Amino acid sequence: MDERIPAALAEIGADAWLAYDFAGSNPPVREALGLAGVHLTRRFFYFVPREGDSWLLASALEADHLAHLPGKVTPYRRWEELVSALGRAVERWPRLAVTLSPGGHVPYLARLDAGTADLLRGLGAVLLSDAPVLLALARWSAEDLAAHRRAAAGLAAARDAALAFLRARLPDAPPTELEVQAVMVRTLKAKGLAFDHPPIVAFGDHAASPHYAPDPATDRPLAPGEVILLDLWAQEPGRPYADITWMAGWTPPPEAHRAFKAVARARDAVVEALRKRSGWRGFEIDRLARGVLEAAGYGPYVLHRTGHSLGRRSPHGDATHLDDLETKDTRPLPPGLGFTVEPGVYPGPFGVRSEINLYLTEEGPLVTTDVEAKLEELVPP
Repeated sequence: MDERIPAALAEIGADAWLAYDFAGSNPPVREALGLAGVHLTRRFFYFVPREGDSWLLASALEADHLAHLPGKVTPYRRWEELVSALGRAVERWPRLAVTLSPGGHVPYLARLDAGTADLLRGLGAVLLSDAPVLLALARWSAEDLAAHRRAAAGLAAARDAALAFLRARLPDAPPTELEVQAVMVRTLKAKGLAFDHPPIVAFGDHAASPHYAPDPATDRPLAPGEVILLDLWAQEPGRPYADITWMAGWTPPPEAHRAFKAVARARDAVVEALRKRSGWRGFEIDRLARGVLEAAGYGPYVLHRTGHSLGRRSPHGDATHLDDLETKDTRPLPPGLGFTVEPGVYPGPFGVRSEINLYLTEEGPLVTTDVEAKLEELVPP
């Protein structure tokens, strides 16, 4: 048993952690159990108690695929056998930590379907959120941190290659978004890094859409007076992602410079708050950063949360997010977690965002990426 699990279960008064999945319905659990790449099409229920041995209930078709999990294995063929076994498990461990989110506040935790929840409650189970268990298992190792920092260095190299390419083409032959994107993709691949989607390159009004992605239908060259938003992410396979956003421009307007200064103040306020004390929760940090932007008059133009945890399956992980806008993430920010800080405002006809990565140590936050001081002008005004 992972030694972090009993302490997390004790924190919420649970008798056992029930790791449940059906055909990939619960990615956080599959990742925690080392099953991310295992092909499974049937339900399994894996009970990890505070004390004693674990117990796996799995389809007889697939029990051998899960044989590496510690503890006893009980295969089932008929659904009646499964329900009977679940009843015995609930009698032994009535208070179960499962992947659910009361009220649906944190969708990343809302993985247990309503029907299975009804089944377990009908057998007498009390269901609790397994958020503390998943947070404990999400903490990075020293090897994870080292791999993340190498990925961050690769992102910096790709960003620098893109900016050098832009400078070389301006002002006479401005490149298109897809041309700049291709430069970054080549650099990331040359560094041996993987990513689930090519980087974002957004010029001018495209940058006012936070998740804009260039394609042949929208691709166009940079024009004078426009901002440039570069958002790129990558990982060493199986390790935590790094994820940054960098701003530049071809003589961008004063309004864009003012907006970036506000975004940078919000970003830096988060780092300072985490340095001053521990014990913050995700929603509190989001409120703090958004307060800076609202005080500067940008409240209506904040379209997304302040940051997200850094995952292994994708840049957006399942641990605590800095969010009291899209969701109310009440989870804590314990040492061992990595996440982004990326306040942004999108007033149009431009948008600006500044994104850094933090890793929380026992002593405070460690900034693992470059920090942009000002919106960079690629052509002297």
